[in-house]
Amino acid sequence: MPRQKSSVPTRQLYAQIREDLYLSAKARAAEMRVPLRTFLENALEMALNGDRSQVHQAKAESVWNDEYLSMQQRQPVGSPVQLTAEEAAAILNEAVGSNER
Repeated sequence: MPRQKSSVPTRQLYAQIREDLYLSAKARAAEMRVPLRTFLENALEMALNGDRSQVHQAKAESVWNDEYLSMQQRQPVGSPVQLTAEEAAAILNEAVGSNER
């Protein structure tokens, strides 16, 4: 799936990092179902902003904190997912950034 063209200037980054760190980051990105590039960009932003309280607060309010949804999220990609209408609406609202729940 091709990425959307970015409207902001970008730089390509080359680095040699420890293999265990790379594999851990790649595994975590896969668990979160985000591209490694997005995972690394988010990690860099969090490190530069130093605003961890907002990150933890947003995570606490996440729809994914629901135990049942978390179990389904951890299933392999392609596994069937069963959601109620309310759960589906909450996920959609969080995905598109709507604050209404």
